[in-house]
Amino acid sequence: MLLRRVVRRLVRRSTRFPWIVPALPRPLTVRMDTTNRCNLRCSMCPMRLSDLDPDRVWMDMEDSLFGRIASEVFPGASSVSLSCGAEPLCNPSFPSHLESLYRADVPCREMVTNGLLLTGERLDAVLRHPPTTLTVSVDGATEETHAAIRGGCDLGVVIRNLRALAQGRKARGGSIPHVAFSTTLQRRNLPELPGIVALAADCGAETVNVNLLVPYEGLGMAGEAVDPSDPLLADTMDRAGRAAAGLGVGLHRAGSASPGPDCRYSRSWVFIAPDGKVFPCPYWNLGDPVGDLSVSSFRDVWRGTAWERLRARLAGGVFEGVCASCPEIEGASRGEISKV
Repeated sequence: MLLRRVVRRLVRRSTRFPWIVPALPRPLTVRMDTTNRCNLRCSMCPMRLSDLDPDRVWMDMEDSLFGRIASEVFPGASSVSLSCGAEPLCNPSFPSHLESLYRADVPCREMVTNGLLLTGERLDAVLRHPPTTLTVSVDGATEETHAAIRGGCDLGVVIRNLRALAQGRKARGGSIPHVAFSTTLQRRNLPELPGIVALAADCGAETVNVNLLVPYEGLGMAGEAVDPSDPLLADTMDRAGRAAAGLGVGLHRAGSASPGPDCRYSRSWVFIAPDGKVFPCPYWNLGDPVGDLSVSSFRDVWRGTAWERLRARLAGGVFEGVCASCPEIEGASRGEISKV
């Protein structure tokens, strides 16, 4: 047993090839958007505010910038997701980006999508250079609820696309991508969580990941937020958990990611926008980046003054600005977050 643990620290199985490679240090978790576009306007998403911004510049990440990020950031990453707040399949270069990530041999390769565009060449790209996990946003067990939350998204089309993905994966004899559901739990869809679990099992999804709604300023969603201490939430999670166990589906609820005075995001997470701007966490105000990869190397940004000052503040338990209302830091005040 001891020998096995030692070996695992030294080597790992390649994600691309059936052989063993050195287990080099990969401390980073990377979340990046290669576009700032989305084909939907979900009720709780700051993307809704973008349409009201007269200075908004719609863009896709330049291939040269993506190449630099792949060479400078991917080698140190244990996990990379080609999506964070936008829809990755809106970028015409998505197939080449996915191929680059695949060839970088990052152990955990992820993408999050609303599933509507997972057809044709995009579906073929996912099957040819598969991420390890493909997460689909599903916020209702019924078409009505899902459409109301997800800006009119047709749940039937999403289900059809997921079944085509499963058929294509089976035809290729592959085991990935593993499919997961991501559900933003709010008052409107709380009663449907057991049904969402059943739908996941029917579509071949292995896991349902539940996140409580985070209300952003300007969206009017504070009334939909679920109190983490609400007994109804606990009861619903319990019922959904029993259903998941019976169907062989995992059910996970995101909890406090950063208990105590320190914040794990600032130590190992990186969030990159399509213009190269870098942010330390998913809740950060986009007007205040800690670096810019279009003009600086990742090494300089990661070790830069702005990030080091933030890490020192958080390590000392000082919550200012965005951090004062962070939904994941235990003891921080709660409230709407200014995202844009």
